Amino acid sequence: MKKWIFWPVIVLFTFAPFLLMIFLERLTGTIFHFVWSLYLIPTIFIIMMYPKWRIIITTALFFSLLKYTAELTFVTFLTRMDVIVLILSTLINWAIIVIVAYFRMKYEQMFLQVRALTLIDPLTNLYNRRYFDLLLENAIPHSERVDCPLTLLLLDIDHFKKVNDTHGHVCGDQALQHISQLIKDNVRSSDAYVRFGGEEFAIIMQDTSLNEGKVVAERICKQVESSPFIYKGKTIHLTISIGIALYVGEKKEEFIERADKALYEAKRGGRNQVALYETISC
Repeated sequence: MKKWIFWPVIVLFTFAPFLLMIFLERLTGTIFHFVWSLYLIPTIFIIMMYPKWRIIITTALFFSLLKYTAELTFVTFLTRMDVIVLILSTLINWAIIVIVAYFRMKYEQMFLQVRALTLIDPLTNLYNRRYFDLLLENAIPHSERVDCPLTLLLLDIDHFKKVNDTHGHVCGDQALQHISQLIKDNVRSSDAYVRFGGEEFAIIMQDTSLNEGKVVAERICKQVESSPFIYKGKTIHLTISIGIALYVGEKKEEFIERADKALYEAKRGGRNQVALYETISC
């Protein structure tokens, strides 16, 4: 739910205690200190929207100050009992605020952890296919809206099954981690890179032409080929193939399929190379 929806409620309950105090004082001639507890409502709403201690404490201090300012405005003389009631009510309200804030922040922490588990590949610590789909769904409309090129790279480790069969799956896992780190080291901070599945990776490059994507892809290819992967004291030669496609207004699935066809062409052409979809004869 959008946060702006809660702001009318926050504003309403910021002024409600004043109005209620005036109404009850005129009706009964008595000051009712309990009305200031209504400030718990906007405070809790803000806690729900912004679960950060700095914001929570600032909000609680603001409403406490507002409460005491209003109380001194309405009441010309405070008895000792009035002061005790005000202080006790403040302590109780702060206790409620701290408890609500604690559980709200715990929930936020757990939510982020669960989200990370669903979006991050635990082996390579890269984002996974689910995140890739979410990101591409946002990247495509952005590319159309600002009229900037969007390039997709699909990367595949050459002969990865042979690595697993010859050296075991532990070696294969470490090879994936090795390639993942090389990808991280050779892309821009604005590029999104994910483990697409199995031994495949993907890089989404916004505001990047096909040729610019090719430069990055060739750099990654050379880096993988020249970076030794050592497993149990033995150097294992790894290479990758990369297919590149430029978004031209098609559906997301077709965009991915074109990059996949380019990757297939790189494999068919001998591996350890980059292929552009535009160079493939259809």
